[in-house]
Amino acid sequence: MDRSPYGQFGIELLADLFVPAGFISVCQDMRGTGLSQGHFSNWKADANDSEDLGDWIVQQSWSNGEIYTFGASADGLGAFTTNYNAPSWLMSQYYIWTSSIGYDVIYPNGALLYNLLNRWLTGTVREYDVETCWDEFMENEAETSWWEDLTFTGNYQLVKQGKFGFWAGWYDIFLVGNLAAYEGYNYEADPAARYKSVLTIDPCGHCQDAAPYFTEDIVAGRTALALMQAYDTFGARPVKRNNIKNVTFYVMSSNDDAGREAGQFWTSVEAFPTPTMVKYFLHGDGSVSPSAPSDGSDGVSTSSSYTYDPEDPIGTNGGNNLFGDAPCGPLDQQEIDLREDVLVFETPVLTEELVLTGPINGHLYVSSDAIDTDFMVRVSDVYPTGEARLIQDSAVRMRWREGGTTPVYMEKGTVYPAYISLWNTSYVVAPGHSLRFAVSSSNYPRFSINPNNGLLLADPMYPGDSVIAVNTVHHSAQFPTYIELPVVDKSQLPKIKNLKMEFEMAYPYINYDMVVEKGPELLKRFVEARQLK
Repeated sequence: MDRSPYGQFGIELLADLFVPAGFISVCQDMRGTGLSQGHFSNWKADANDSEDLGDWIVQQSWSNGEIYTFGASADGLGAFTTNYNAPSWLMSQYYIWTSSIGYDVIYPNGALLYNLLNRWLTGTVREYDVETCWDEFMENEAETSWWEDLTFTGNYQLVKQGKFGFWAGWYDIFLVGNLAAYEGYNYEADPAARYKSVLTIDPCGHCQDAAPYFTEDIVAGRTALALMQAYDTFGARPVKRNNIKNVTFYVMSSNDDAGREAGQFWTSVEAFPTPTMVKYFLHGDGSVSPSAPSDGSDGVSTSSSYTYDPEDPIGTNGGNNLFGDAPCGPLDQQEIDLREDVLVFETPVLTEELVLTGPINGHLYVSSDAIDTDFMVRVSDVYPTGEARLIQDSAVRMRWREGGTTPVYMEKGTVYPAYISLWNTSYVVAPGHSLRFAVSSSNYPRFSINPNNGLLLADPMYPGDSVIAVNTVHHSAQFPTYIELPVVDKSQLPKIKNLKMEFEMAYPYINYDMVVEKGPELLKRFVEARQLK
C-alpha cells in the first residue's frame, strides 16, 4: 500500500516492483492531491486516512488481511503516521529517502530550509492550499506541539510487528530523519519488533546530480542492494545473504585517484561502528587542529569577525538539496570561500587517511552586534588542485539556539555558545588533501535569509528592514570553537568486494545486469516525480 501526493504515475510505480512477487499494489492520492478531494493537511490527516484505506483493503475478497506499506519521500512522511492508530493489518514497512521527524528536516537548528519547503509546496499542493500550508509552517518555526504528528520520536513502541527496511542517502534532504527512523524502529520499537530493521545508505538519495562524483560501484550498489533489501523486508523471495549485513552503506571519498584508492566502496556491518569523536579546534591564524586554542598571549588572535549584509547573501552551491535552483551534492566551494563575509579554517595537508563515519557537530562561540543572526558551517574536502568539495553543511538561527518555543535574542558584546548538527557522513579524506571549515551567515536559497532584525517568519511585518551585522567567531582558551568529527578505523568498514556475486547469491531469480542497466532511469524518474510538475 502506497499513499502519495505525486499522482498515480509518480513513485507509486515503485510499488509495482512487488506485483511479480505475488503482492497486490494499492495506491491512493493523499487528501487534497491528485484525484482525491479535500484539502492537503500537511500530513495531519494521514494516520486516519491510512487506516481507512487499510480497513477497506482487508475487507476485499482478494485480500488475505495483511498489508505492507511502501513510503518514499513525501509518501514516507505519511506512512510513518500509519503506526499512530496501530492497525492490526500492518505487517511491515519499507521506506526510501524519507523522515520520521518533521522539525529537524525543515528547520535544522531553527533555520528554515526555504527552497525545499517553498518549491515543494508550490509544485505539489493545489494552489488554493499553498498559502494555508505555508502559513502553518511559518507559524511554527519553533518546535511547538504542532510538529508532534510529524515526529515519531518517543512513539516507536507503537511499532508492534514485522520487519522494516530503510534506504537513505548521504546527500539526501531527509538524511537525519531517515537515520532517526532506523534507530527508532530497530532499538525502541515494541520488543517483538526490535532488531529486525535493515538500512542501506547510498551517496545521493534525492540528489541524483551527485552520482558522477562517486564512480566505484555506485549504480550497482544503490539499485541492486536496495532492491535486495526491499524484497528481504517484505519476504518476497528467499534470501541467502553472505556478506550483506543489517547496515550497508557507501563510504565516500574524493573523485580523484587518491580518493578512489582511499574510499568509494560499499561496506556492510551488523551495526554502525562507534566513532571516536575528535575535536578539531579553530585557531586565529586560520589553522585547525586537535590542540585547543591559546589565551592570546602568543599573539594569535582569539576571535575573527566579518560583516554580514542580508542584501548580499551567499548563493547556495551544493549540499542536501532537492531543486535545481539550489544545486545539490559535493560541489566546489572555492569561489564562495574567497568572499569577505566567509571565515576559512583549514587543517594541514594530510599524510594519511582520515576515515569519518557518524555525526558531525559544530560547537561555536559567537557574538554579534545584531539581536539575531545566522551562523553557517561548511565542511569541505580540499583537493591538491584547490577544489573544495562540500561534505556537509548546516546552520543555526541564533534566536532558537536554546530550543524552546520562545525566541531568545542576542545582546551586543555577549558571547554565546551555539550548537550546529551537520547531520552524518561516511567519508575518507585522502592523503594529499585537507579539511576546510568555513563559517558564514547566509546560504540562499537553501536557507531563508535572516534580516538580523529579530522578526519572526509569521510576523506581518516580516522581513522588515535588513540590519547589517558584524558577526564574530571566538577561538580562545575561554571560548574554544571546534568541529567534532566522527573518526573510525578503516578496518571497521569491511569492503564488499563483489556486489554482483552477493546479489546473485541472494536473488538468483532476478537479473542483476538488468537491474544495473535500468536502475539509473528508474531513480531519475523517481526524483523527477517530486520536483515541479
